[in-house]
Amino acid sequence: MDIDPRLYVEIHPFDGPHPPHPHPIDEAQFDVAFIYKVLGMYNPSETSECYFVLANTRRQIWFIPQRHLLAYKLIDSDEFFLSKDDPRVKEQAQGSVTSKLARGRISGAEVQVRLTNPDSPQRYGKGF
Repeated sequence: MDIDPRLYVEIHPFDGPHPPHPHPIDEAQFDVAFIYKVLGMYNPSETSECYFVLANTRRQIWFIPQRHLLAYKLIDSDEFFLSKDDPRVKEQAQGSVTSKLARGRISGAEVQVRLTNPDSPQRYGKGF
């Protein structure tokens, strides 16, 4: 499976029943004030757990279970981690609804968006 090299994730520890190890904060010392670039992914055959390869703020490489992570955003940066307050993170958060739709689509097919009136659909095609 290919991972977009721009994918950044945020730490959101799963503290439900049977949390996977390592715990990203208690054991791997990740900081929730940062987002982390996905460097790779590993899915061992003996488990259904998927591990994402991330570097913490000490630049230690860890395999963190996907249940502790949330997708944050696609960001054009080579940094291993960025503060959520970093201007580059906030700068790329801006944009139109149509640009966000275009990034999330797989094909150039039209996307139908219903606004306040469900009987009046608006259509957005690629490039709008």
